[in-house]
Amino acid sequence: MLGKSVPVFCYHAVCEEDGHSPATFASHLDMIQEMGFKTITADHLYEICMGRKPIDDKYVVLTFDDCHISNWINVVPMLEERGMTGVFFAVSDFIGQGKIRSRADVPQMLSMRESFIKALSENDNSQFMNEAELKSLVHDKGMEVYAHTCRHQGCFKDFRFKGNFSADSHWSTWGVYRKFDSELPTYDYGSAFAYNGLWPQFRKGKVTFKRRSDDERRKFIREDFKTCLEKIKKINGARRQFFCWPWGDFDVIGMQEAAAAGFCGTFTLERSANMLGTDPMRINRIGVGTSKDAAWIKQRLHMYSNEASAMLCFKFFTKRNDIGKVLYITDTEKLSGGSRQLINSARAMIHAGLGVVAVLKPGSKLIPELEELGVEVIVLDDFKNMLAAAGFLSHVIEEHQVDVVHTYHNRAVKIGCIAKGLSLLGGRKFKLFFNRGVIYKPNPLAPLFSLIGNGYICNSAKSREVLLKHFVLPKRAQVVYNSFVGGGRKPKRAAETSIIYVGNEGHAKGPDVYIKAVDRLLAQDKCEGVRFIAVGMEDLSAYRDVASPATLERIECPGYIPHEEVVKLLATSHIYVMSSRQESMPNTLLEAFECGLAAICTKAGGTAELIRDGVNGLLCEVEDTEALATSMKRLIEDGELRSEMGRLNRRIVRSFMSTTAKAQSLLTVYSSLPGDKPQTALPDIDRLIKK
Repeated sequence: MLGKSVPVFCYHAVCEEDGHSPATFASHLDMIQEMGFKTITADHLYEICMGRKPIDDKYVVLTFDDCHISNWINVVPMLEERGMTGVFFAVSDFIGQGKIRSRADVPQMLSMRESFIKALSENDNSQFMNEAELKSLVHDKGMEVYAHTCRHQGCFKDFRFKGNFSADSHWSTWGVYRKFDSELPTYDYGSAFAYNGLWPQFRKGKVTFKRRSDDERRKFIREDFKTCLEKIKKINGARRQFFCWPWGDFDVIGMQEAAAAGFCGTFTLERSANMLGTDPMRINRIGVGTSKDAAWIKQRLHMYSNEASAMLCFKFFTKRNDIGKVLYITDTEKLSGGSRQLINSARAMIHAGLGVVAVLKPGSKLIPELEELGVEVIVLDDFKNMLAAAGFLSHVIEEHQVDVVHTYHNRAVKIGCIAKGLSLLGGRKFKLFFNRGVIYKPNPLAPLFSLIGNGYICNSAKSREVLLKHFVLPKRAQVVYNSFVGGGRKPKRAAETSIIYVGNEGHAKGPDVYIKAVDRLLAQDKCEGVRFIAVGMEDLSAYRDVASPATLERIECPGYIPHEEVVKLLATSHIYVMSSRQESMPNTLLEAFECGLAAICTKAGGTAELIRDGVNGLLCEVEDTEALATSMKRLIEDGELRSEMGRLNRRIVRSFMSTTAKAQSLLTVYSSLPGDKPQTALPDIDRLIKK
């Protein structure tokens, strides 16, 4: 008969311990019978979907996920008593051996959550139906038993932090880590059959995370289905095999593998009509919560037994926050501090197992370095025609299935915003973030940009603070510190003490402040055997008015040298001086940290976020040349303090500015949703320093 649909209900444990009382369940069954519905099997429903049997009566399907022991003790007798049937989905690794049990044989019935934890962490499967009980369901009770994976494997689907591993963590965490450890972090979970997931990697007592590739997930699913199906077939002996998705989560890869494994149909937690023409690989089900009463069942039976209302009250599953590919875009052609961080961000994402695409100008100096990392580089000739550039970007986003776009420099921000608008007209949905590594006044449209996109990623808390002062909402500005990829070897110091400035001749960098400070120091002490170096300066004659000729002669000026040479020069030095008037978080500070240098910095921008005065460096007021000179003298004379500061700085940069740390921080921001607390500062630096 046309116009009818078959409701399918999904239950789990039915016991007081799980909050779903047998009495309530009995009232559900009574309501189903009172309304004249008959229970049918999954096989019968399959025949209906395929058009081989009509919906010639009021039919309903009752399914029970996981096969908790309460299903055997409480559910099956009630079904038998009423002449009803059920469809049971078993987790194959939890199927133990043993005799058929009665209530007296199960002295303590645990909740579903506790049962999963015991099975995953202790291999204790006593809270699940055993093989003898499942076979009895099929051969003695007239019920159906099908597959529900090997271990109901969950995963961390994104980096939305949920707290450290504790007794209150979601039960799937025991399946991710296998072993309890309160020091381990936990994140938002999902099904490992639908999400690639971020998986823990342990090395030297530390945990990092790497995203599984599509091929790796496909292999995992294939092996799981093969093992699970072999075990279930021995129990049910059925010609047709059905499958139930953990948490109802699925995607194209999972569906392809389910069909390849030989499943005739799969059960989801989507809601719509089940009738002639329904895809049996996406059978709809209605989840029954523990608080639902018989009146709720009655209402759902009315809604989902009618084709029109069932289709009207639909609910489709959509994978959320599944980040697999990131696109970086900039119109700069230079290897500046910002563009180096773009490269470091790309490296971090690849390190974490994500795909990376970059949109750059032809001839950009970033291209060779990114291609060497394995980034797919796409060139855009014209960044100035923003509408055309945004259309091009939208096409790239769709073609490459990009999930996150991260822009560097102003023109890319505007292009990204236009592309975001175009996506609303039918393109792919993506998250859009804008990099910010400066502390000067932002574009007046910054608040609007942050609302069109998903917000700004600042390289210091100070940079974020400036945005907030100019009306960017707090939740639209997050902090991810710069990273630095070091060589990993201990620096070989020069015999004579070296003090190094790395910057340029711009007013904001304060080159004249450095020269004045050196001049003041040499006026008090000749500092024989001490080298003064100024990288990024070519001609000191412009500073004749601020320092004596003798001082200018003492300062070595290698000029603008390649980045690799800068790092080598830092590695042979002892003291790093940052004399900036305006700064956010200079890359050279991190490079100096990695090289084990003590640091003397003005309190410009975010430097105070990394330096604790007198502990791992010395802080001076902006343009206080006397304080800078005094600090240099102190560290020249105290080699032990200098070495201790350098040791701490190496620990800081390797703990918080490594590629791994950058990956985790970026993914935390990329994973964030509108209601989440923003990432605003560097964690635990004081605790690290005190160790």
